[in-house]
Amino acid sequence: MTRPRTCSPAMVSALLLTMSCVNFDLAEQLADTRVLAVKTEPAEILFSPLFLAPPDQRPPFPLPTTEVDVEVFAFDPRGGRTTTSIQMCPEDGGDSSCRLYDKDVDEDFARLVEPARSEVAGLLERAAYEDEIDDASAPVGRIGPSTFHYTITPGAVDFFQPKNANGENVPSIFPVLPRFAVDVENATQRDDGAEVFRERAFKRLPLTLDLTDPALPADFLGDLARGLGIELCDGPLPDPIDADGDGVDDVFVEGLTDCLHPRVLNQNPSFLGFRFESTVVVEELSTGMLEGVPDVGIGSLVRAAPGGQLAVTPMWGADAVERYQVISFDIEASKLTILNRVEDMACNWYATRGTVSSALTSLQFDDDRLGMVWTLPADAVVGERDSMILVVLDQRGGTAVGEITVEYK
Repeated sequence: MTRPRTCSPAMVSALLLTMSCVNFDLAEQLADTRVLAVKTEPAEILFSPLFLAPPDQRPPFPLPTTEVDVEVFAFDPRGGRTTTSIQMCPEDGGDSSCRLYDKDVDEDFARLVEPARSEVAGLLERAAYEDEIDDASAPVGRIGPSTFHYTITPGAVDFFQPKNANGENVPSIFPVLPRFAVDVENATQRDDGAEVFRERAFKRLPLTLDLTDPALPADFLGDLARGLGIELCDGPLPDPIDADGDGVDDVFVEGLTDCLHPRVLNQNPSFLGFRFESTVVVEELSTGMLEGVPDVGIGSLVRAAPGGQLAVTPMWGADAVERYQVISFDIEASKLTILNRVEDMACNWYATRGTVSSALTSLQFDDDRLGMVWTLPADAVVGERDSMILVVLDQRGGTAVGEITVEYK
């Protein structure tokens, strides 16, 4: 989140005319407390169609519990003592808040019985942790603790489903989106009157209805799908075939399709590390998704001279770009449809000092460039450190993070 320095009221008119009364922080420059990413593993949870029925009306098929790790990538290069808090929120918490629970009066919570009541209470509880930023950390200014664990039980999945006035689950073929709310505060200088720096971030965890749940009988799933007006495919997504050599899959074509293949859980992007480019000219950087062995991994410490330039391009596993299907609704035809899609990649670049040639690089076509050039500060002192952080997003909630830390020589 970018924080502008404020203008006095007398300067507001001039600001509106010139927009030049102050210097605004660049989004890609890490100067104070920032939360750059929140990653969950897994990136998605698939839930059974059985959740569409009340618990006492479900056939006795097993419903799984999912263990979820949440990793927060927060930074403050100034150092200091920080407090990180995290809690899970239902979907209807609004854009800027987390739905909080008074367990004595909240109707949704009151309907729960044990063990679901205790399971959900644990998820909704706000937890806070204090830590001191390590001055010698790599990457620079990484705030800890950074990893948190949650257990999503069948009772929790039930709780997060949208409800009607009677507290019954409302059937929906679209994902349910509970989220994690993260607050990071650095109040080290509070005693001398300085401002408290605070960041809030949210991370959605898609809970997606799996109409192809392998734990359920095929005839039951087929009847359910046909009741919704769609058909299920006989087998999994076909392997890619590029018969004409143009780099395009001739079997899995993006757009409208006839049937739904067995669902594949979305994976966080298989980002492996960085390749150092032999040029610092942005227009000459490599294009497309680079596969193979990277020069450095996703967390690396290198030595460089002040004022130098590092040109890097991310490198990927062979399965980094995933093919997937979504269920959509055709308004004109008033029916459900199935769409084939292929992920795009968006790379967001940040640095504690210096400049990056682009704050955002993305891949939609084979000739797009995902790399960038990091120009190091000329006034850096030998022994100091700076870090460049890359946040990769796959447009479905998948996240990967990597960094290169430079120690000046």
